[in-house]
Amino acid sequence: MKGLKGKKVVITRPAERARDSVELVKAYDAIPLVIPTIELKDSKPEEMLKLCDILSELDWLIFTSPRAIESFFKYCDMQQAPDLKIAVIGPKTGEALVKYVVKPDLIPAEYTAEGLLQAFEKFDLQDMKIGLPRTMVARYTLPHGLEARGAEVVLADAYKSEMPEDKSKIHQLIGYILNQEIDIIMFTSPLTVKNLIKIAKDEGKEEIIDSLRNKEVMVAAIGPITKKVLDAYGIEPVMPEVYTFKDMLDKLAQVLD
Repeated sequence: MKGLKGKKVVITRPAERARDSVELVKAYDAIPLVIPTIELKDSKPEEMLKLCDILSELDWLIFTSPRAIESFFKYCDMQQAPDLKIAVIGPKTGEALVKYVVKPDLIPAEYTAEGLLQAFEKFDLQDMKIGLPRTMVARYTLPHGLEARGAEVVLADAYKSEMPEDKSKIHQLIGYILNQEIDIIMFTSPLTVKNLIKIAKDEGKEEIIDSLRNKEVMVAAIGPITKKVLDAYGIEPVMPEVYTFKDMLDKLAQVLD
């Protein structure tokens, strides 16, 4: 914890998901700055309602984010399918089920789409029907992998991951990076990186890439998919072995100690 003491840490995840992250950063005696570079919005409900209508036909329902859970329960009633099995991508997503008095049947050891596919290897998925509410900008690794094993995957547009409408904080963040007024920036998804870089390029301030590449500001990535985007820009992030926000902080503390 000593390594993070007094450090200014930028949290780029959506504002509504940042509360727990803020408390975690404070627990390390660091200073949290919530500057979302991504915004989550509701999609039109039609696809979710279609998914609700076929719940009783599904064998599995997979959640890859707390936001997908929130959207699902806004429209669907699990009592329609009492025997439906639930898989989640990781423990934080699993925790989001608690308020709906639902427990996951499957959590992978590695909190990625690839980890979920590996966890499903112990099941015969031939002719299984699997519901997957999610944002449509997500990778197709999971649905394609499940389909390759004989499952029918029903995708439903649960929410949208977009550029924030109010970009003022992102402009402020670019200034912080260039002036080295922050110590660490934590990226929690590929879009949190892409949106920041896009705005910087639009402003003609691509030099922030050099600032991050040269480690004038330390960069952390929550997992390999986010790291891959940073790698493409030549930015080398700190990445934990377990892909959670807390583990990311633990790894940073180790590096800085």
